[in-house]
Amino acid sequence: MWEWSNKLKKKPEEKPSTSLLAAYDDLLSPPEGSFLFRQAESGKPSSRSGNPDQEAPSSSEMKQIVRDRLTEYSLTEMNILERAYDPQSWQEMSNFFDEYQRARSYFLKLVGYSETDACRNLGMSRQDIRLLKEGISPENFNVHIKIPFDFGGTLDFGNFSLVRTHPTHGLIHKIIDLQIENNFLRKNKKIFLPYFEGKIYND
Repeated sequence: MWEWSNKLKKKPEEKPSTSLLAAYDDLLSPPEGSFLFRQAESGKPSSRSGNPDQEAPSSSEMKQIVRDRLTEYSLTEMNILERAYDPQSWQEMSNFFDEYQRARSYFLKLVGYSETDACRNLGMSRQDIRLLKEGISPENFNVHIKIPFDFGGTLDFGNFSLVRTHPTHGLIHKIIDLQIENNFLRKNKKIFLPYFEGKIYND
């Protein structure tokens, strides 16, 4: 949920949204600088469209849709994890952010030093692995938070993984965005997450 970044500044005159659902109207036509539902390091937010009153898919329908998308996107090593929406306040997110940045850097170093062979298998160069050991994401690689913080995710390294930004991370976000855009999250207050074990997703 941390694609809101240090560039995002909450102005006193903004509406006092304390959670994703409270800010849901912004998702449909977000004003510049408004709070958007984003995951860690996703790049750019997707465009939002839709009718807030439209009928949302049922849980069984949405789970099947997610399963179909995983197949369509060839994310064959991913399972589906159902998680209830557990929103954080602005203050909680702000307090959490610095800690997340530190944990992210440590995670990258851990992967660089302990998962060298897996990094090579993913196509990383020596320079890429050197960057990891410095706590920096190489080009087209990103730290993915498997369970977003607004769905009970933690800063444990088990909740972090290294994935390709394109296409893998973008495709994960498409599946999550789909559940926002058609009112499923708003009406059911839960989400179906593409989920996998391990520190690295090898696609």
